[in-house]
Amino acid sequence: MLLSVVRTIIKSIRRHPLAQNGSEMPFDVSTLTNLEEALSGCYKYHNQLDSFLSRSGVPNEIIAKARAAADIKYQNKDSGFARAPKRVVVKELIIIVSELGDSGDRMFAGVITGLNRVSFPDANPESLAAIERLRQQVATDRQEAQRIREETRLAEIERGELERKAKEAAYVSDEQVRVNFGDRFISLMAEANAQTRGYLFESFLNEFFDYEQLAPRGSFKITGEQIDGSFQWRNRTNFLEAKWVKTPVAGADFGAFLYKIEGKTADTRGLYVSVNGYSPEAVKSLSAKGALKFVCIDGAHLMRAMIPGQKITNILDIVWRHADETGEAYLPVDRIK
Repeated sequence: MLLSVVRTIIKSIRRHPLAQNGSEMPFDVSTLTNLEEALSGCYKYHNQLDSFLSRSGVPNEIIAKARAAADIKYQNKDSGFARAPKRVVVKELIIIVSELGDSGDRMFAGVITGLNRVSFPDANPESLAAIERLRQQVATDRQEAQRIREETRLAEIERGELERKAKEAAYVSDEQVRVNFGDRFISLMAEANAQTRGYLFESFLNEFFDYEQLAPRGSFKITGEQIDGSFQWRNRTNFLEAKWVKTPVAGADFGAFLYKIEGKTADTRGLYVSVNGYSPEAVKSLSAKGALKFVCIDGAHLMRAMIPGQKITNILDIVWRHADETGEAYLPVDRIK
């Protein structure tokens, strides 16, 4: 846990803008200074320092490289000693590790963790003070990391609550819209003039299908044909035929609609809507006309689609699957589970 916290801390202070000549330093100056002071005086002998660095995760080849670089620099000063002091070695080590990016971060994190966990009976006062400063920094940064985690957790809870409320609001809105569509559909039944009712019904279907995001297109004419409309569903164009007559639709009415679909692309399908349903003979006759090109629904299906929580696309899925499996173009609403 502590190693993870230290790694997070070091990552947060990388690229600190305190370098000389306008460049950027890999790590915070205070951390580097305390680390140098702590390592330089925590042990009496070189081999003890090397052993501690190795146990803390610094590869032996990097320790050896730092020592070799320190010895060369120290010998160039004509000190008379063949071996550089621990402080010079530590400085070279910090330079080398600082250039290793993420892997260097992990090494520094391991060393700082070790300094916080190990006791150093031979350490000089300056080194002990530096170790204590590192401990305090880790403790402070751990508290800050905990604060950030808590704020993040609370923000996620708040975001989740907002999303939940938004979904609830959307559901309430959808519920009311569907109730309104249902009321409008019922009100059309009171229209005595059949022609007026037919125009109103066509407009109603266009608005309802638009709400269901089916990209409807109102009635249009092509050479020799009158199409009540079309819509997009399952990446197919579906022609729409809507009837609101007093009696159930008879089989003879299907021929004209089938003719409109034939001659179009193979993917073109259709939806026949008869508010007052179909005669048994009409539905039976469809199975004798070859592959089904359209399915049939009635006013009860539309009313079901206007119940809160329902959709016309759900009904189309069920009706078309039934047609695919049985060859029956019409599935009464009381048989839909």
